[in-house]
Amino acid sequence: MRIISFSLAIILMSGCSNSQTLLAVPEQVSYDDELRIAQISQQLSQKDIDTVTRIQLIFQRGIVYDSLGFKAFAQSDFSYLMEFNPEIPDIYNFMGTYALREGDFDNALMAFNTTLELDPTYAYAYLNRAITLYRTGHYKSAERDAYQFYQYDVNEPIRILWLYLIDKEIDNEAAQNKLQKRYDLINDKTIYSSDIIAFYLGKINESKLMQNLQQGVESNRQLAERLCEAYFYLGKYYQSKGNNERAKMLFKYALANNIYNFVEHQQALYEMKLLEENEK
Repeated sequence: MRIISFSLAIILMSGCSNSQTLLAVPEQVSYDDELRIAQISQQLSQKDIDTVTRIQLIFQRGIVYDSLGFKAFAQSDFSYLMEFNPEIPDIYNFMGTYALREGDFDNALMAFNTTLELDPTYAYAYLNRAITLYRTGHYKSAERDAYQFYQYDVNEPIRILWLYLIDKEIDNEAAQNKLQKRYDLINDKTIYSSDIIAFYLGKINESKLMQNLQQGVESNRQLAERLCEAYFYLGKYYQSKGNNERAKMLFKYALANNIYNFVEHQQALYEMKLLEENEK
């Protein structure tokens, strides 16, 4: 149950040089979330529970913890499962993302490698490993993984954007050409995230992007997710132009939505860390 109605969820504020700033009510831990955790924990306290059910429940609780940003609790559950059964690819992928957030690239890489050894079709492990390699300057290897991730769904703009962010570190002009070609291949350009690519290509301005982003929004959660993504990629755009102050502000906006389990939230947090370190 939401205490704040969706009509109050969209807040427009001045202060953005090119467009108004669109914000959603930050996502909060709901009563349903708390109830779900309590129910799972209560089931786990039962003495007659069988092993398979226990594993399933701990995994479900870990996922809930992860979505709410309770990283320590999620890690505890996933670490237990890893010791109990070391052949669950999802667990290594989760643990890898936690290492990646902290800049622990060696452990992140090992975790994603293990994920893909256990399941070579695990699409998001390719993205996560690509980001790890991107962060460590191994752009060619990152590009291979990002391209593998892209091939699983060539119509998803977010996959194209990550591939572009990596490609431009290798050859900026070639990356721009590839971005245009991949954009042209998208079957449905009405989906909001395709407008982020259109902005990168100079087809629309930032104000139009933010206007289009609101089309078809049905809930505060959906708006928050879109804003988390849009503000992160806008931050990366302005960062590439040398405007670190604006990039920093946009990364903060991406974080403000509290979409903890989105890669854009996780990477916005890391970008903030890098920017703050450079300011010292």
